[in-house]
Amino acid sequence: MLAFRLLIVLAGVLLVVSLLGYSLNRDPRWLRFAGLSLKGALGLIALLMLVYALERLVIAL
Repeated sequence: MLAFRLLIVLAGVLLVVSLLGYSLNRDPRWLRFAGLSLKGALGLIALLMLVYALERLVIAL
């Protein structure tokens, strides 16, 4: 669980760095990288929410 949270934080840091890189030199590759890191972070968040939901379901049974 901690690893998921660390990966989400890492994806957030990558998103901020890539947006800062785009603001400095206006290269569209930075935006593509920002989009990929955002998609990765959203996927990890969805996976973490699914794990939490399954954990609550198992506890309820």
